[in-house]
Amino acid sequence: MNNPFYIKNAVSTILSARRSKFQLSVEVLDNIKNGETKPTRIMYSCNLSWKSLKGILANLTEQLLIEEQVVEGKKRSKKLYYITPKGENVLKYYRMVRGLIDIETIGD
Repeated sequence: MNNPFYIKNAVSTILSARRSKFQLSVEVLDNIKNGETKPTRIMYSCNLSWKSLKGILANLTEQLLIEEQVVEGKKRSKKLYYITPKGENVLKYYRMVRGLIDIETIGD
């Protein structure tokens, strides 16, 4: 059956549709590079849970791929995120590799 919504094996279909941690990190980097600096906006644009996003942001900050800037406000401080040159290099090389490898979906 050629219907893309037909689920032959629900478990394998669900597992293959999940994004890896690397893919999620690249997506977060890309959104930050494209101007999303607030964590809530990044979370919505990447379709992530708050818990997942916090872990990814901490990991990317630790690896110096993004930098965190704390802006003090009257009532509370805000955290903003910006991509570093190292993070831009990761995106650049990811795009080069992705362009070289023709990734086909499993089961095709």
